[in-house]
Amino acid sequence: MTQIHPTAIVSDEVELGNGVEIGPFCILTGRVKLGDGVKLIARVSIQGPVEIGTNTVVYPNASIGFEPQDYKFAPGSLTAGVVVGSDSILRESVTIHSASNDHTPTKIGNRVMMMIGSHAGHDSTVCDDVIMVNSTHLGGHSLLQDRVIFAGGSMLHQFCRVGRQAMTSGCTVLTGDLPPFCMAVGRNTIVGLNMVGMRRSGMAREEIDAVRFAYKTVLRKNPPMPVMKEMLAELGARSPSVKLMSDFIAEAKRPIAPVGGRRVS
Repeated sequence: MTQIHPTAIVSDEVELGNGVEIGPFCILTGRVKLGDGVKLIARVSIQGPVEIGTNTVVYPNASIGFEPQDYKFAPGSLTAGVVVGSDSILRESVTIHSASNDHTPTKIGNRVMMMIGSHAGHDSTVCDDVIMVNSTHLGGHSLLQDRVIFAGGSMLHQFCRVGRQAMTSGCTVLTGDLPPFCMAVGRNTIVGLNMVGMRRSGMAREEIDAVRFAYKTVLRKNPPMPVMKEMLAELGARSPSVKLMSDFIAEAKRPIAPVGGRRVS
């Protein structure tokens, strides 16, 4: 049974699934669709177009779907809005801005936890099983791939990417891409591999060993980019996990954060 607190404001365009709970002082305007079992605890503000998947919980003072912080975006322009997946947790004061275009929404995946004060900028994509810890910030058009752990206070520059199962230390700043399975600290500094994350994900031992070998023989040596791509492509032919790293780097449009913290321009 759907429950709407009498102090909540819900516009006529809102679509509610079964078992939705909308708590005190929530405000939902525009084309908003809440899947079955979605819970808005209190004082949540949502401006459509926004779609939230089943069983996602949104905590007080979260703000979803408002206009992008982009000078090129004229207030009132059409936007593809925001799509949030299922079974996610959006904690207090999370902000997710709408897309700056009218065809591809800002996306938050399934089973994502965005902790207190975390922010996903316009046109960003957060894939499945990601944890964004308190006060983390994603610039516009940025990407966190599956199973990333983005530690407290970390920041990602616009158009940058963090690869699958990568991890940052607290207050890390990335102005370049962080490849899959890598760990970063400080400013653009790779310091090793997310060994614990790989083991916990159930990766086969031979795949973990292949990633370790690629890190030791390629990434840690910081070769010129054409050489790095060639070496990883060769190793990736024998390992799906290394191929993920190879493809990620081959597709890069921003610099790759280096091992040891050489400057990323």
